Amino acid sequence: MRVAISLGLAAILLVLFLRTLDFAAVGRAIASAHVGWLAVATTAGLLGTPLFRSWRWALLLKKAGHPSALALNSATAIGFAASTLLPARAGEIVRPVALAKNSGLPVAPCLASIALERLIDLVTVIVLFVVYAVGWAPSAMSGDEAGRFALLRRSALLFGLVTLLGLAFLGFLAAKPERSDRLVKPFLRPLPPKIGAKLESILLSFLDGLGSLGSLRDVLVVAAASLFLWTLIGFQIWSTMRAFDLVFPFPVSFFVLTWAVLGLAIPTPGGVGGYHAAIAYSLTGFYGVAKNTAAAFALVSHALSFVPITLIGLGFLVAGGFSLRSLAATPVPEPSYSPSPTPPDSTPASRPPA
Repeated sequence: MRVAISLGLAAILLVLFLRTLDFAAVGRAIASAHVGWLAVATTAGLLGTPLFRSWRWALLLKKAGHPSALALNSATAIGFAASTLLPARAGEIVRPVALAKNSGLPVAPCLASIALERLIDLVTVIVLFVVYAVGWAPSAMSGDEAGRFALLRRSALLFGLVTLLGLAFLGFLAAKPERSDRLVKPFLRPLPPKIGAKLESILLSFLDGLGSLGSLRDVLVVAAASLFLWTLIGFQIWSTMRAFDLVFPFPVSFFVLTWAVLGLAIPTPGGVGGYHAAIAYSLTGFYGVAKNTAAAFALVSHALSFVPITLIGLGFLVAGGFSLRSLAATPVPEPSYSPSPTPPDSTPASRPPA
């Protein structure tokens, strides 16, 4: 059912995106794009994913172990390939499973690190959007666009505040996980025993992963790494805009990036449809870009973001003797909490037999 819904959403969004376009004009816009800027955008994307994203992932896995850079990069690329080719955001499961198989780490802390990574990413994108909104928002917008922009700004501030408070509370619990007995368990007791036990297990495993950021220095390093990563992704978007002669101040890329993230939140394979519609609307609705040019930009931007990393992921997949479907179908164990003050042996284990 989830697969059918994911594919159905992709088809509907693609139809909505394509139905009013002049395909000849879109083709001409793509053909006239500046290759040099597209090369810059591609390079920025590959530096961000998998290289820099994998390095940051290692920081979040510090308590679970020290997988090799190769294992981290291959798992990241494989996960993004899975998100591109399989429905329902399968890469969120495939990435930690691939790392566990390649490095010998348990799956549960790898999976918990992905949840933590997503929260950090959400906060970072909101911070960059606020930077844009403070000084670079368009001054002349129609009533409808002005209202939508105001709603987006209020929503970003609200989500950002709630997420920051949530991370602060989880960090408070992670410093001393036994606090969860006093502060969280009373809210879980009214739930059915199986559901309550599962939620508690997930929470404790998540806290163990958050515990890898055990000092202010760790927190600052991860925050700086996240800001650099998403600024690099913003630079990829800005370079792609320059390829289409869309010359805007660099912070405008953070606005387009926010819409891209909103589009990717729709669980279609590779964000197909949702990404295209959202990113094109950000340019046509707020900056008056012609719809065919905006559509050409959306198509090329999506291709630069997903095609190279997917090909790299498939290469790692073949080299490792895996398949996307087998990784996606691997049973994920229930998260369990087992604090380990010292990380396990950092020597990567060989891949266990299938």
